[in-house]
Amino acid sequence: MKTPSTRLILCLLVFCFAMWGGGIIAVKFAYGSFTGGQIVFARVGFAALFYLLLWRRWAHLPYQKGDWFYLVLLVAFEPCLFFLCETFSLKYTTAAQGGVIAGCLPICTAIAAWIFLKERLSKRTIAAIGLAVFGVGISSYFAPGDERAPDPLLGNLLMFGAVLAASGYAVCVRYISRRYSFLAISAIQAIGGALVFLPLLFLDPMPVAVSPAALGGLLYMGIIVGIAVYFCFNLSLKYLEAGVVTLFGNLMPVFTLFFAWLILSEEFSALQLCGVALTLLGVLLASTGAKESPAD
Repeated sequence: MKTPSTRLILCLLVFCFAMWGGGIIAVKFAYGSFTGGQIVFARVGFAALFYLLLWRRWAHLPYQKGDWFYLVLLVAFEPCLFFLCETFSLKYTTAAQGGVIAGCLPICTAIAAWIFLKERLSKRTIAAIGLAVFGVGISSYFAPGDERAPDPLLGNLLMFGAVLAASGYAVCVRYISRRYSFLAISAIQAIGGALVFLPLLFLDPMPVAVSPAALGGLLYMGIIVGIAVYFCFNLSLKYLEAGVVTLFGNLMPVFTLFFAWLILSEEFSALQLCGVALTLLGVLLASTGAKESPAD
């Protein structure tokens, strides 16, 4: 396969995180008719069917002894842990807060790379971590509960768990993509996740009435996010470093806040906006400090 240009990959990343930010809104709509388990399965079910139809294009895997560990870890991180935490978090918190916390992905990935790939953290990144965590804390603590966010603290903790899972996933994909194609990685992820989440379909009864908005949200998560977004994300991780790719995660809270205001009419208190600003400042600080000398 011809190597895509860097400009194309960067454009795909912008599209990826914009659509991912919109996916947080879609989950809120899907909850109007579907249960959390049904939403989670749909997020991988459509993608699994898509990649099964493309079986011949990725079935010849360059497997080597020990690969099973990284492949199982990849599926466990994402979709399993990530989808469970992200989907159920949005049952308890607002889309806007969820999107802001998801913006901590670049920082958490930097920490994961430091631990597992032995990459040292710069002083700027260390400061950014503290700033972003403090901002998330303010945003979560002062978030009032309502019918759309009955327990924002629990929801925000679950979303942070999703961020940690996504960080582990990015490190795994960066390692395994040295030999596996991005198409094979996407297929293994989707089919493995579908097999794990299949029992969730039988835990709750299917909805009797489905609203158009809920169906649209479910299809958006299954097709746009489950197929298109992860296709672009895994392609980018094959050609760019994990830290570079996840830095574009800074775009996710921006798009999520915009969509939450535009579509859901969500409002924010002054203290919440201060927390949001600190979080965004933290991830921006980490993004611009990539070339600074590491801390001793």
